[in-house]
Amino acid sequence: MWSPALAGLMTAALLTASIDTAAQAPAEPPNPLTSVKRLKCRFPTASAAAWKGGDPQVQIKTQELLFEITAIDVQDGTAEYLGTAGRAFVTAVLSGWSLYFVENSVGQLNVTTVFAQEAAPKRLKAVHSRHGYLQMTVGRYIAEPSVSQNYGDCEIVE
Repeated sequence: MWSPALAGLMTAALLTASIDTAAQAPAEPPNPLTSVKRLKCRFPTASAAAWKGGDPQVQIKTQELLFEITAIDVQDGTAEYLGTAGRAFVTAVLSGWSLYFVENSVGQLNVTTVFAQEAAPKRLKAVHSRHGYLQMTVGRYIAEPSVSQNYGDCEIVE
């Protein structure tokens, strides 16, 4: 038979069970990308493709691409690149455990992805991709699409 006292006991039992289950569930680590304001990025390895006879040919190369991403505001979706070519304003997109920085200029799209996974303490795994094409012919020279992807990490600067 149903009674208010029985209902109270059942509610207490359910609450206790749910608290025990919550206490046993592992806590998700905090996402460092939600509050990052500045990153120093280093990309020592890259791949680049060029089309030869209509087929893409990929080259792996060692290089030292360095730049900073500053004034990061994931709420407004803005940031600034600081590199050898100067300053560029970019779009910042936080999606899950990845932070994307997108730069769009005439004939060029650059995307830097920073993952919330450490390569080393305070250094997050990252990829920088460049895609560009400006149709142009000068004498016998015919411009080709320019594509590359760089692999490295970004240090969180506080």
